[in-house]
Amino acid sequence: MERAATLIVLALACSGLLAQDFSQKGAEAMRAGRFAEAEQIYRQLVQQFPSDAGWHANLGLALHSQGKYREAAEALENSLKLRPSAGISAVLGIDYLKLGDACRAIAPLEKTDRLDALADANAACKRYRTAAQLYEKLSKPRLAGHAYWLARDYKDARRVFASIATPYRDEAEFNYEYGDTLLRSEGSEAAIPLLERATTLIEGRAALGKAYVEAGRFKEAIPHLEAAINADPDLLLPLSRAYKATGRAADADRALSEYRKRQAQAVK
Repeated sequence: MERAATLIVLALACSGLLAQDFSQKGAEAMRAGRFAEAEQIYRQLVQQFPSDAGWHANLGLALHSQGKYREAAEALENSLKLRPSAGISAVLGIDYLKLGDACRAIAPLEKTDRLDALADANAACKRYRTAAQLYEKLSKPRLAGHAYWLARDYKDARRVFASIATPYRDEAEFNYEYGDTLLRSEGSEAAIPLLERATTLIEGRAALGKAYVEAGRFKEAIPHLEAAINADPDLLLPLSRAYKATGRAADADRALSEYRKRQAQAVK
């Protein structure tokens, strides 16, 4: 019995020395950028010590460094099941973002201080209002305004856009989003000056055409609505109204007929 016990102690001691030696070699490989070599070392250590969170974490980091994000995520998840770690959670969240799985990235990122990545994850997951609030905390008003606009929170979008109107006055996309916000919240007269600076965008022309119709400026609306009709068939309705108001009755009937036809097809 004593001999057997001695052999077990010696085996465990050798195992510990082997692990220590492997650990050192793995760390050296990581520092030298030999990530594939580090991966193989940590795979052996994970196999030998499957309940050690550290080896799973190191394997995940070696895989992450090679761009093997899916395998890395699996290893990092295994590590976190054994022991929480904000640092490992941050890498896991970023790996899910790299994989295009933004919704899955949110939970691990919420356990870290990586608000930038968390904001991006919420935005990509279409949790726009949460993303907007995070971007405001990060002092990124352009991204915050965009996210509020996507959330259809026009009150907060208007507040943020108004605060940065001067530095972004020449950006077509900003003028479109701000103009669209004003069109929906304040009306055409407030929106038109901004939308007139967004006509390089087809969506800008569409919004401007609708704003002109709302303002009763039908002749000015027609070319913008015609230009955007292929991108948004619903514009056929305001276009029909503009044709009718400018005495183009036949064109108005054709546009209205086409609108009704497309609506019927959409129902099917």
